[in-house]
Amino acid sequence: MSLPLLLRHTRASKNISQLDLSLRLGVSQRHVSFLETGRAAPSRDLLLAWMNEVEAPTSLRNAALSLGGFTTVASEEGASWIGMTDANEAALQRMVQLHNPLPGLVFDPDWKMLATNCAGQWLCTVVMPGYCEAVDHRFEGLDMIDCVAHDDGLLSHSRNAAQVGASLLAQLQTESWLRPSLRPRVDRLADSLHRRYGRLPEVPSLGLATPSLNLSFDTPLGVLNFSTFQSAFGIPQDINSSSLRIELWFAADAHTREVMSDADADAEACC
Repeated sequence: MSLPLLLRHTRASKNISQLDLSLRLGVSQRHVSFLETGRAAPSRDLLLAWMNEVEAPTSLRNAALSLGGFTTVASEEGASWIGMTDANEAALQRMVQLHNPLPGLVFDPDWKMLATNCAGQWLCTVVMPGYCEAVDHRFEGLDMIDCVAHDDGLLSHSRNAAQVGASLLAQLQTESWLRPSLRPRVDRLADSLHRRYGRLPEVPSLGLATPSLNLSFDTPLGVLNFSTFQSAFGIPQDINSSSLRIELWFAADAHTREVMSDADADAEACC
């Protein structure tokens, strides 16, 4: 993905004309046009001013800086268990296990699952049994983007699949600006969602997708409703787009809470 395309995307998403933006930035309209076509390269200060005028979130600011050859606020190298201290890895593993009997998981910036608790493994077998069979119930290293894109995956029994798919796609498209290696998988996800659900619901643009989702599933145990929340692991000054992610699921109603509590013994057997 190129910097000119990102610049054009951010300006157009805010419905700002080239002339209006040029006046705000104190440059000519011709220069704005040159920047959007790649005939000129912005300075770091101009790039940050552009991102400020279009009210771009931090993720897109860092993407623009990276594409422009400038340093971002923090290193954007990939994260994994490798290089993490034993104490931190143990803390993450303990965090998700303590979240039982509700699902908790850890995944890396490439959206590959590193760990999930017993409740998470059990729920996967309930809401996407076909996909679990396809991956032989191997959850470590599971491709979470493929899990959403697959016909038998996470959305296969979802009651609000189009909305959930649209929200996840918006988040992943934003992340792929800074992490271009995600783009082929994100494009396949987009194709899958459009094939299955047609025109997707509108979601916030410019990377403002929420880090939480409401999910509802039809299951043999009745309708199960969850709210999910994503966060990153680390002390504040070390958090960046390459930090490991934690996602915790919470029961959104009494029935779901009761089902997950009753299934705790079965969930233990999944681990």
